[in-house]
Amino acid sequence: MEFGKRLRELRKQKNISQRDLATQVGIDFTYLSKIEGGRLAPPSEEVIGHIAQVLEADENELINLAGKVPKDLKAVLEESPQAVELLRVLSERKLPDETYRKMLDLARQSDTNQPDNQKNK
Repeated sequence: MEFGKRLRELRKQKNISQRDLATQVGIDFTYLSKIEGGRLAPPSEEVIGHIAQVLEADENELINLAGKVPKDLKAVLEESPQAVELLRVLSERKLPDETYRKMLDLARQSDTNQPDNQKNK
């Protein structure tokens, strides 16, 4: 789904007008209208965060739909060549969603199974 379409869907679910959402987020309602209509690219991560907060929506979903890399992930990628290589290898593969779910579960388990002194390394 496109960012603008999802944004419109979320806004309508909350029964909020474009003008009201724009006012609460601190942007011009014509800008919001153009984003929803796909005539402008998605806004900055900061604006997306404000929108998600007002709409009580999943910020990560909106950031992903916007095609943006969250700041916290950028920091990890800047610090870890291995993380970059892992993403590069994964991007070259067409794996089923179930495989990604299993890898996520494994990664989450390994983090909880590490001794406290290893978690912060």
